[in-house]
Amino acid sequence: MSNPIELAEYGTLAVRSEKAMQSIMQKATAFAVVDEQTYLDADEIIKAIRVKVEERKAELLPPKEAATETWKRMCALVKKYIDDPLEACKTLDRKRYAWKKAEDRRREEEAEVARKAEQKKIDDERAKVAKNLEAAGLPEQAAEVRNAPVAPSVAQAAPVAKPVGQSNLENWQAEVTDADKVPREFCTPDLSKLNKYAKLMKGKASVPGVTFTDVGTVRRTS
Repeated sequence: MSNPIELAEYGTLAVRSEKAMQSIMQKATAFAVVDEQTYLDADEIIKAIRVKVEERKAELLPPKEAATETWKRMCALVKKYIDDPLEACKTLDRKRYAWKKAEDRRREEEAEVARKAEQKKIDDERAKVAKNLEAAGLPEQAAEVRNAPVAPSVAQAAPVAKPVGQSNLENWQAEVTDADKVPREFCTPDLSKLNKYAKLMKGKASVPGVTFTDVGTVRRTS
């Protein structure tokens, strides 16, 4: 693998390229095609630019390719040893979150069953006491027992242990399961597909909401 371009070398190449290209680029930017003569003159400017571009290619592309190769390899290392491990952490956190959410729900349901059972036990005991009072000829006292306010049973679900310094937050995300049913406001037109269609159909291209324009391309043989 070639050595990537050094910072000092980059500065030298930048200065040299700016000096070579600045004048002709300023001329091209300001140039206006208004008649046949300027139409032909513009072609001469294009030829001059292309000559200078070839010179720049010889000087700039080799270090660019070396730097690109280094960048790709570094990206691969970053993905393998930073991005992928962090993604594994996210996956584990999602699994933990899903389990905790289901476990919290299970414990709440279990606590509700216990609460109802405790409440039934209290109600049965009251009914038994009231029945005994009635059997003993004390209907008024029996009525008082039946009508006396009793605090409802409150069974608390045991919380799932949580590591120190962590909190579980809701994080809703979308997943497309049927693209044909997604409303238009959530869709983006596929410009790449539209351009391919335009090249195929040319002047016959027609899509509602889209304007097709021939912007032209000049093919040079010399």
